[in-house]
Amino acid sequence: MGKPYTGDQVPKESDCSFKPQDLGEFFRFLATNRDTKTFHYAGYTHFATLNSTTQQFHTFDWSWAGLKDVGSSKSTLWAGSTGSFTPCHQDSYGCNLHAQIIGCKEWLLWPPDYDLGATRLPYEESSTFSSVDVLDKNYAKSALRIVVSPGEVIFIPKHWWHLARNLETSVSINTWIELSTDSVDRIQEAITRLLVCSLKGYESSQDWVNPGEEISKPHENEMFLRQAINQSNQASGSPNMSRKDGESEQCYFIVDKAAATSDSFIQRIPLPKHPSSYKKSSQEQPDKSVVDTLINLIVCDRDIMNKLSDKLLNSSLR
Repeated sequence: MGKPYTGDQVPKESDCSFKPQDLGEFFRFLATNRDTKTFHYAGYTHFATLNSTTQQFHTFDWSWAGLKDVGSSKSTLWAGSTGSFTPCHQDSYGCNLHAQIIGCKEWLLWPPDYDLGATRLPYEESSTFSSVDVLDKNYAKSALRIVVSPGEVIFIPKHWWHLARNLETSVSINTWIELSTDSVDRIQEAITRLLVCSLKGYESSQDWVNPGEEISKPHENEMFLRQAINQSNQASGSPNMSRKDGESEQCYFIVDKAAATSDSFIQRIPLPKHPSSYKKSSQEQPDKSVVDTLINLIVCDRDIMNKLSDKLLNSSLR
């Protein structure tokens, strides 16, 4: 639960309050809720955590989108009131199919190389957040804005920045599609976890951790890194193979599940090039701690992380 955007800064999840609630009760609340000063959101709810009384969710699958064996067990539920949102971020792994079931949802998207002040604090595994007010007109006007209606699916290419905001009471379902390039990203996520927990773990408070994220112990972080390296070696056979796929196509997709033929199944629209309006050198926050700045300088720099992961892979093959 949180306050909708008022024009100064997009709220973070850490600015919100949380409480457990029965899903049926939450849906009944959404149907009668008239509170416009507070949004209510049940986001990122894995189907595996829903019990057998919600059979209509457990029958959902993605076969109509050409994805075999991707059913409800690999899907996630999102339901919220007007104004509820997912903060602007990049996903580390795969690409994202998001199906709108009830209501309309607004999406703002920027290409992976668009500079939105990437930060890993507050820390959440596999999510890089934007540190700027992306709803400010200087950023929003450069975004690709898409409003997705019931019966449509939006495809988010890998590493694309995206913010999603419910324009009305909304229910949607998503799944992530794994890509071969994910093996390198998993190494870099393990490096990030090891670094963040090592440098920030001494603090008594955990306001640097996003709600719901569990902090693992040092020996567990080292184990995650070893596992990621081993999995990458098994998947690729050589250190650099897993990055040869290239990035996701420079376009977005809206899928109409009612389309009769495969040719009309996907509307493909090229995206324009966007010049960055964010300058790292001029936007550094003077009140950020040395540790926080160090973390962001390392883990948000793709060249540094690529070199680190390549060095680890090369060392593991000797």
